[in-house]
Amino acid sequence: MSGASHRGALVAAVVIAVLGAVAIGAVISAKHSKPKAKSQVAIQQRIEKEMGEMKAAADAAAGDSPSAAPSTSANASGFPAASPPGASSPESGGTTASNTAPAAAAPVVPSSATGDRSRDWALKYERTENGPEADLVVRTGDINNLGFGWPAGFDPFSGKSTPSHRYPWTPQPNEPDGTDRILLGSAVDPTEELRDPVAYNRLGSDGYSGILSDCALIKPPCKERQNSLPRPIILPVGSLPHKIDAVLLQIFVDDFQAAHFHSHFQVTLNGTRIPSFEEALNTLDQTGPIGKLITLRLLPEYWPLLQSGEVKLLIDDPTTKVRDGFAVDFARILLNPHDFKYQVALEITVRDADNRKAIAAANVSAALVSAATDASGKCELKGIPAGLVVATASAPGYDANSVPVDLPAGEAARAEIQLHRHEESAAALERSIQQTGAATIYGIHFDTDSARLRSDSLPALNAVLELIGKHSGSHWLINGHTDNQGNDTRNQPLSEKRAASVIAWLKEHGASTESLLPQGFGASRPVADNATAGGRALNRRVEVALEK
Repeated sequence: MSGASHRGALVAAVVIAVLGAVAIGAVISAKHSKPKAKSQVAIQQRIEKEMGEMKAAADAAAGDSPSAAPSTSANASGFPAASPPGASSPESGGTTASNTAPAAAAPVVPSSATGDRSRDWALKYERTENGPEADLVVRTGDINNLGFGWPAGFDPFSGKSTPSHRYPWTPQPNEPDGTDRILLGSAVDPTEELRDPVAYNRLGSDGYSGILSDCALIKPPCKERQNSLPRPIILPVGSLPHKIDAVLLQIFVDDFQAAHFHSHFQVTLNGTRIPSFEEALNTLDQTGPIGKLITLRLLPEYWPLLQSGEVKLLIDDPTTKVRDGFAVDFARILLNPHDFKYQVALEITVRDADNRKAIAAANVSAALVSAATDASGKCELKGIPAGLVVATASAPGYDANSVPVDLPAGEAARAEIQLHRHEESAAALERSIQQTGAATIYGIHFDTDSARLRSDSLPALNAVLELIGKHSGSHWLINGHTDNQGNDTRNQPLSEKRAASVIAWLKEHGASTESLLPQGFGASRPVADNATAGGRALNRRVEVALEK
C-alpha cells in the first residue's frame, strides 16, 4: 500500500475554505529506493513481480469496503528470578478527547486445536498443549487473512505472500482486540489537521490512514479514530510447562512500513518494552497490501512476564505522529517449539556501514537460530521458520541493525547487514529521544563491581547534561542495566546505585535533581543475548528516557 492517502489533502482543502484561508496542498510521501544485496536479486525480482500483480488489484479496489465477513537464580520452570518491583519503562502517548479508547472486551475463552485445519484456524483463541508444533501454543485471532480468507490450498505458515486485499474494511464486532482491523499509532490526532494542515500532512501517511480523513470535521470522539486505536492483543497463556527451553512469538503482520515512513513502533508485553521485537518491526517495509508471518525469539530474561497466565501484547507508535496504518491477523506464542514444517536458510554478511569492512565476531540471529560471523564477516543460519525472516546483527561499538528477507519454504538467500558506529553526542541522543523517547549510552563506565564513575565517562556525561539542558522543565528517567553475570541480589542494587551515581554527577554540574529519577533493572531488560560476550557488553548500559 505504497504512497500517501489523498483523502487527507481533500479534508485540509475543505477546512481552509471554511476558514477563508488560502488553499494548501497536502504533502504526499514518495517511496525511497533502498539498496539490496546483490545475492538477493533473483528472489527480489520474483517478489517484485508478485507484488506488482497484487498492487494492481489492490489499487483497482482501493477505497472499497469488503462484504461483511542465564541468571543464577531460577525456578522450577527454568525462569530467571522475576524482576523486583519498581517502575516500568515509560510508555509515551495517551488518550485525548479525540482518541478515547473503546470499552474492554469480553473474557477470553480459548479452545484446543484438534488437527482439523478449517475448524482450528477459525478459533478466535487457541491454547494447545503437547501438540505437533510445541509443548504449548497460545494464539489470539483467527487465521483468515484479516477476514478476507485464503485461496484454495494456501498455507500462511509456508512463507508465501498473501493475495492483495481491499481497504479500508470494517472490523467485525467479534474479532479479538488488536486483530483484523486497521490500526494507527496513539500519537495520531486527526483534529490536528484543523490547527495546522501543512504540518499534519508533512508527517506522511499511507493508504490505511485514509480511514481518518473525515475525523477532522467530526466532533470528538471520532468512531474511526476509536476503532483504530492500538489495543493489547490478549493471549491466554494459562499454566506453563514445567520446564521452559525456548519461547517464540509469531505475528502475521500486514502493511508495517516504519522503514519508509519513519514511524517507530514500540512493542510491550504486559507493559514491558521488548527491544528486540521493536528492532524487528521497525525494519519492515511492507506494501501491497499483503500479510507475512514473522517469528521472533523472546529472550529468557523476559520469560517471567508469562507467569501471570495472561500476556497482553501491545504494538503502538506513541511518539512520531506518523500515520502509518498497520494490521495483525493473529499472534501466537510457542513455548518449547518443535521442528518447523516450513524452513529456510540464510547466509549473512556483516559490514561496517562507513568503510564497508567486514565485521568479525558479530552476533547474527533470526528466530531461535544464531551464529557469529567469521573473519570475512559471514555466517549461515539454517532451520529458520519460513516467512518474512528478520535477521539482526549486533557488535560492541555499533548500533544493532536488522534486515527483512522474504523467504518462502525451501528457499535460501544471501543478505548483507550494515552496522553504524554508535554515536553519543548530544545531537545523536536528541535524535533518539525524538524518535523513541529514550537513548542508550555505552560511554558511561564504572569501576568493576562498583557504582564509581570512571574518568573516561566524561564525554558521555556531558552529552547527557547538554541533552537535559535543552529540555527545561522536562522529567527524565536514568535507567541502569547490567548483564547476567552474578545473581539478581548483586545486579539489581548495583544497577540502582549506578543510576544514582549518574544523577549525582549531573546534579553537581547544574542539573535539577527534581527532574531526574533513578531506576535500576539489573539484568532483567536485556537488548541482546547474554549467552555471548558481545551480547553481555551491549546489555551493560545506561538509558536516558524522557518521562511525559
